Amino acid sequence: MKIDNVDLKDLDEIYDLERRTFKKDAFSKKLILNLIVKNTFFFKLVDGESQNNIVGFIIIIQDREDRVNLVNFLIEKKHQKKGCATYLLNFTISKIKQLDKIKSIVLNVNSKNEVAINLYQKLNFRIVQKIENYYRQKESAYLMVLNI
Repeated sequence: MKIDNVDLKDLDEIYDLERRTFKKDAFSKKLILNLIVKNTFFFKLVDGESQNNIVGFIIIIQDREDRVNLVNFLIEKKHQKKGCATYLLNFTISKIKQLDKIKSIVLNVNSKNEVAINLYQKLNFRIVQKIENYYRQKESAYLMVLNI
């Protein structure tokens, strides 16, 4: 596995992975395009053994002077539970720590997604708030934060 920056040629593959994973809650292709153009970090995790297929990605935007927001993060289902998410998230956190003024990372996660919540907690994110009806399907989310 290797990590690289996402660029415009990755748009269709990223969008397809997004739709398959998040279904009705998926980001639009236009939004993903905008995030490729304007982001703090947009990394892809690539499976070097299978023709460099994208197996996951993470999108970070700076939403305040002192904070970044993890707006999207996924690992393709067949690559989950193999350490890929931890690897990509640790890599990304190390890059964020290199930014001068950033003091925290925030994210929203479906309150029923125990696997993701456990991953974030393992890396010292903490739940600070529950947001009802956050997703299009009216499911709630946890706001989580990591102080760095």
